[in-house]
Formats: sequence, C-alpha cells, structure tokens
Amino acid sequence: MPIRARLNDLSDIIAFQHRVYAENRAIIGVEPIPLMVDYRDIFPRMEFWIEGPAGDLDGLAILDMQQDPTGADLYLWSIATSPQRRRCGIGNHLLAFVEHRARELGCCSISLSTNSLLTDRIDWYRRHGFSLAERETMSDRVVVHMRKVLAV
Repeated sequence: MPIRARLNDLSDIIAFQHRVYAENRAIIGVEPIPLMVDYRDIFPRMEFWIEGPAGDLDGLAILDMQQDPTGADLYLWSIATSPQRRRCGIGNHLLAFVEHRARELGCCSISLSTNSLLTDRIDWYRRHGFSLAERETMSDRVVVHMRKVLAV
C-alpha cells in the first residue's frame, strides 16, 4: 500500500518526477506539465502517495481534491512508475489505490489529463475504465482529458 509522503520526501519526489517524465518529454517534444510546477507550492494542497523506499521510489500518485469544488471528482494530477519497475504491476497497484482513495473521500469519479501523443498511456487508462472526456488544443500540445465514473 502506498504511504503518504512527508515534506522531507519532496527532494526524492522531484528527482523521481524528472527521471520518469524524461521519456514523455522525448515523445511529446515539450516540457511535460507535471514538470512545469514548483512542487513546494503544490505539496501543501495535494496528496502525494509514494510506493517504494525513500531515495529509490518505485511509483508516485499525486491527487488534487481541490480541482472540483463540489468534491464529487478526484483529479489524478500525476501517476508515474519508475522506468526500471515498469511492467511489475506498480502502476496498476497505484491506480487501484487512487480508486480506493476516491471512494474513501466520497468521490463519484476520477479525472486526469495526458498528452495526446502518449497513446500507450491513453490505452492503459482505457483498459482501467477511463473514457475520453475532452480534447483540449493548447499552443504547444493537445491535452486529452479522461474520466472514470466509479460504480457504487
């Protein structure tokens, strides 16, 4: 089960994010949105859940409960698995945890965004029950917004 990150985990989390999102940068040709923020600013208002030992994280999920002011939707701001640990079930485990956390918070759905060029990630989300909600064209990328309605 993932554990809630503490402030002293932040430097490991930032290093992890830069390592795992390097592949996305190569595919999409622009800086991935999860690398365009100051993690010190978002840490107090989001939930950071880590999998694996400090200093050598296996996975991370970042949840934003404030994205939807009604509280009905949990926004999965980032989910990532260490490149060395992919295809070991960590992503599936983290996503199952996110769904559990959403239910625990009383949410009816989970939303997320990804780049349209990351087709393998989009397919993975679809296999886990997410559907396309919207495509948003930005000046330097096309963002795919996806949503999963949770069964009661």
